[in-house]
Amino acid sequence: MSPGDVPPADGGASALSSTGRPAIRARIFKAIADQDFDLATVLAQYLSRLEPIQADDLTVAAVAWICRGDTGVARQLLDRALDLDPHQKMAAMAMARVTGCLPDSALVALRWHAETDPEAVKMLVSHVAASGAPQAFVAARDVRCLVPPGAWHVDLRWRHLTLAEVRLEPSDQVRQVILPCPGPLRGIIDPTVHLDGAALAHGAFPAALLAAPRLTASVQAISPRLWHVQAMDLAAPSRPVAVQLRDGGHVLGRHICEPAADQNATGLESSPVLSIEIPADTTHPALHAELTGEPLGPPPPAGPDDGIVDVIVPVHGDLDATRACFTALLSLDPGTPMRVIAIDDSAPDPRISALLNDLAHQRRIALIRNPGNLGFVRSVNIGMAAHHGRDVVLLNADTLVAAGWLARLRQAAGAAADIGTITPWSNDATICSYPAANRPTPLSGVDVAMLDRLAAATLSRQSIPLPTAIGFCMYIRRACLAQTGWFDADAFGTGYGEENDFCLRATARGWRHQMAMDVYVGHVGGGSFGAAKQARIASALRVLEHRYPGYGQDIQAFIAADPLKPARRMLDIAQVRQAGIRRPLLILCAALGGGTDRFIRTQIDQNRGSGRDALILRPEQQDGRITLRLEVPDRPALANLVYDPQTELPQLRSDLNQLGVTELALHHAMHLPPALLPVLTAWFPYRAYVHDYGWICPRYTLIDGSGRYCGEPEHASICDRCVADHGDLMGLGMPVADWRDLTRTVLTSAQSVSCSSGDSVTRMRRYMPEARFQVQPAEPTLSPAPVLRSVAPRRPSQSLRIVVPGAIGQSKGYDVLLACARDAAQRGLPLTFLLLGYSMDDDALLATGHVEVTGRYREDEVPALMAQLRPHIAFLPSVWPETWCYALTHVMSEGLFVVAFDLGAQAERLRQRGHGMLLPLAAGATAINDALLRAGD
Repeated sequence: MSPGDVPPADGGASALSSTGRPAIRARIFKAIADQDFDLATVLAQYLSRLEPIQADDLTVAAVAWICRGDTGVARQLLDRALDLDPHQKMAAMAMARVTGCLPDSALVALRWHAETDPEAVKMLVSHVAASGAPQAFVAARDVRCLVPPGAWHVDLRWRHLTLAEVRLEPSDQVRQVILPCPGPLRGIIDPTVHLDGAALAHGAFPAALLAAPRLTASVQAISPRLWHVQAMDLAAPSRPVAVQLRDGGHVLGRHICEPAADQNATGLESSPVLSIEIPADTTHPALHAELTGEPLGPPPPAGPDDGIVDVIVPVHGDLDATRACFTALLSLDPGTPMRVIAIDDSAPDPRISALLNDLAHQRRIALIRNPGNLGFVRSVNIGMAAHHGRDVVLLNADTLVAAGWLARLRQAAGAAADIGTITPWSNDATICSYPAANRPTPLSGVDVAMLDRLAAATLSRQSIPLPTAIGFCMYIRRACLAQTGWFDADAFGTGYGEENDFCLRATARGWRHQMAMDVYVGHVGGGSFGAAKQARIASALRVLEHRYPGYGQDIQAFIAADPLKPARRMLDIAQVRQAGIRRPLLILCAALGGGTDRFIRTQIDQNRGSGRDALILRPEQQDGRITLRLEVPDRPALANLVYDPQTELPQLRSDLNQLGVTELALHHAMHLPPALLPVLTAWFPYRAYVHDYGWICPRYTLIDGSGRYCGEPEHASICDRCVADHGDLMGLGMPVADWRDLTRTVLTSAQSVSCSSGDSVTRMRRYMPEARFQVQPAEPTLSPAPVLRSVAPRRPSQSLRIVVPGAIGQSKGYDVLLACARDAAQRGLPLTFLLLGYSMDDDALLATGHVEVTGRYREDEVPALMAQLRPHIAFLPSVWPETWCYALTHVMSEGLFVVAFDLGAQAERLRQRGHGMLLPLAAGATAINDALLRAGD
């Protein structure tokens, strides 16, 4: 060899760029292989002086000196290497060749690599056996301690807490003890290991080493047989990451992705690139993280389908829901072969782990345990990678399936070659929810098995397109998964949005997402969301909108179009029919509240169980749009029987026929477009009812601009001006005369027209004399009439306590009551008005100092409230001709003396009773108060 064969060791060394390092290292290793150790050390000297100095170069140089037999120089080089890079594994292992007892610097590096390199563990074991000094390291996110021969008490501590402990019997062997850190504390605390009470010299473990791993990777196929790989654990970026190359279920090789040289690096782009060669005979190569089993590269091409579906159930919390989920999943026939893969995502409740252990021991499930809480996204990726040929179902652990569920999902998925995902119905599945649309219904409020049977029978093989699948129960075709890729754990690792992102990527590749309308899966769901979860949702939605502009608008457009509305309606109809109750009576009436609804409730209750149960058809107005809602009184949860009268009247009639309707009770036309009245009354024989004067007056109480009874003008043109000036409360939009012509025809054709009082019959007959009117009191007549009395006898000088019952609006006499209270205050009258109920403005009444208000009440509370109020007399200030007046019944049943205006049913009933005081409607507040004082004497 001549001096010219080696570059000079002086300043000329720096003239060679660092790209020459690999060549120099290769020449060193060749010289060692040729046993030319002189050349190896000359090259080593040159390599160790290259600027910048690198730990890898120093380690290779040290190997050359070791081979030559000069351990002193080698030790110096290795010490320098470990100073530069405390985790230099090769330097630590080489150190064992030059010293009998490993220095602390080498032990630090070996402990660091013990998780990914079994050779590092072997060297630590040898050191413990030789030195008697214990060593501890972290592997699979658990603390492990190598204990020298002897009897020991080993424990893991944090501050004053003992987290785990093991007592070892005497032994002459080095033993490895696992000290698991409690799940909730992982990644938060920095524990220490103690032997017989003494802490190990290398101190506490940083919290990041025990945190659940968050692996990220980049895999680039340079060619079919060469991959470039970068991998990093974001929870502990300076740790190496072990990866496995697999072909199906076979591990072909193990590789280590080293961390970035910069210990502060946090991004994958700074990680070294690892080249992995793919063996020529590999058919389905895939890369997995050794620690977690997560797939790191793209999915392999879809393999053969063996007819089995992998049902993947990540499990973390809620023992009761988890047990119920697996009970249903494993006890009911899915209708097609399946394998259940449970993924224990570091469940904090040991009873959950015990449950899964038991099921796995019985070979009823395949069980995978995560080395920490990886979250839903990483967990399902692990499960989806368990087989390269099978379709998968992602199933939440708080779901309930029914018999045959999986067969129907698989059938829906196979209906077309481009279907990528399938989602079923659920009580809590956002856009796929039933019975409520786009909002959850508690699982306790639904019968999953019954609804699944109904869906299977009513909507067999029916499906509709979805903009995205819903992740609680998501069937994914393997071919779609292979083309689209895994769920994006980097962007959605904490959960929410991952299935939407997957579906949108799949859509871009030509895959469609469908809902199987013949499958129903129960879901406990999230209920209300806390602030932390709301923040995650908001973050995920921002990511989705950034990646897929317009995604949010697409979802809102789907909700607005509501293509599931007919299907939900069909399921409601199926539920009503399944109950087997005859419902021949259809009641037509808007939701008016008050006495009208009370009368209808009474009618329904009287007919219930007699073979004449009823349905209610409610005209509703919202945002200027009229719909017809069919209510089932004993099934209030069935809220989907809503029809558009412009397009769905044939469907409504068909559904009514299916439900056995044969007669109509026509109660009120509020919100009903006038043109629909003759249409609906032509479907069935009908009877009509009068609850107010909506049949003849668009303002329905016969009150004009004066705020009192209008007197029913002879000419309808006067009524038109009143409606124009003061409002069309019925929303008819037509002249009063035309409305009366229409209702005259309709009511004249009715089998009967029932009025609660003779007064209302007299008024109505003036407009439609040929109608078959009859008096039908709204309540049983009080017979014999209660003895006239005062609830509380009035003492001398005591203020007269006057009860005013009901909900007091304008027609019920609010203006009269307010004027009377103000007059009493102005004149200092001993009058106190006791409002049993509420008014249109309680504050104004209370401000007079002469009114007390109870607020809303239930019917059954009236006697107790009367006893509390202790009234002397009652006053009904109603200024319209009532057709019955339930509030009057309340005070009459208490035997109170009643003062009212000489008008309508209230006057008729008081005359029939034989005692009371009737005032002229024109009476002012002064005259009324004077009359009340006389009545109280």
